[in-house]
Amino acid sequence: MVVAELKKIKSSVPGQYLGYGLQPVRFCLHALTIPTGCSVSLEYLDDVAIHWSDGRVTLEQTKSSLSGNPTADRSQELWKTLANWAELCADGTIDVSSTCFTYYVTPTKSGGLVEKLNAAKDDKSAVELLEHFKEKKFQGKPGVGIEPQIMKFLSSGDKICLGIIRNFEFLTEDDPLEPLRKQLVSTLPDDTLDDFCATAIGIAKDNVEELIRDKKAPIIDAARFRRKFRAFVRKYDFSNLLVPTMPPPSSGEVAELMANLPVFVRQLTSIGASETLIATAVGDFLRSTSDKVTWAAEGEIVEDSLEELDEALLRHHLLGRDEVEDIHGHLSPEEQGRYLYRKCLALTLPLEGRTLPTYFIPGEFNCLADLCRLGWHPDYESLFSDKA
Repeated sequence: MVVAELKKIKSSVPGQYLGYGLQPVRFCLHALTIPTGCSVSLEYLDDVAIHWSDGRVTLEQTKSSLSGNPTADRSQELWKTLANWAELCADGTIDVSSTCFTYYVTPTKSGGLVEKLNAAKDDKSAVELLEHFKEKKFQGKPGVGIEPQIMKFLSSGDKICLGIIRNFEFLTEDDPLEPLRKQLVSTLPDDTLDDFCATAIGIAKDNVEELIRDKKAPIIDAARFRRKFRAFVRKYDFSNLLVPTMPPPSSGEVAELMANLPVFVRQLTSIGASETLIATAVGDFLRSTSDKVTWAAEGEIVEDSLEELDEALLRHHLLGRDEVEDIHGHLSPEEQGRYLYRKCLALTLPLEGRTLPTYFIPGEFNCLADLCRLGWHPDYESLFSDKA
């Protein structure tokens, strides 16, 4: 593998990344997005580096613009980066012809020189820019400002300088986490997205720390990292739980609906349900109704799945009703109804394979009772079907 053939840089200190936040974010993003067969390293060849399966390398220098502008034409950070890249090529650590040199800056900043470097993809533009760098007026006074870094860059020779200019890539964006969120948003809900982003970064950092402790190069295989992250998602997938869309209703909201005597409340009254049981049913009804509307509108569920769930509830109710008639026929109609109601509310079912809040199935049973698609009193059909 080409990574094994790369020489370790003497000035690189892998443990330094522990004091920074930006490099691990970019490292994690690349580990999630680069093709299978490729690897990514942290604080090894550069802040971050992608090791492509065909032997190419992408070096990425990450810069924060919160306390300055690393894209300014005479930025020490910019020229130090160019000089260090040139040194890596000059000492044979990397091959300038097969390396991409990425200068990443966040939050968004820009400058005339980085834009020119980014645009100089042909020989003519690269030569013109290099000649500009050689001008004494551009370099400034010897030993002052960026002049030493410019001279270090130029000392590597025209071939290397031109290769870096042609292969220079400038990237800038406001939020370095946003590309990571976009990578995960199609499979994870918004309310857990940042949790999983943090987890992905943490797993990537843990992998590197383990390699450093074992005195190995801080390079991870992208496919292996993705398998580890997917295993975590499967085990701790908060998206497997359908999240409630409203808090428990207030006592005033419950009392108001109870006073309107909807059909499901009258059904419960007909079997002698206690006021506490009815109040709980009203709360479940309100929350499950809100959930159904919101989940469907926001694409959390396919609307047809609700009808499939209702059919399962109706079947359970029918079987329970038959059992009550066969085994508990000696009970009064009210007692049979309460027994059936409790039996139905003890049911737990998923929706689209996802765990439902505990109130949802009871609430949905009462939604069906409100439409008289099922009932609790043995004679519910004759008592309420014309009132639904």
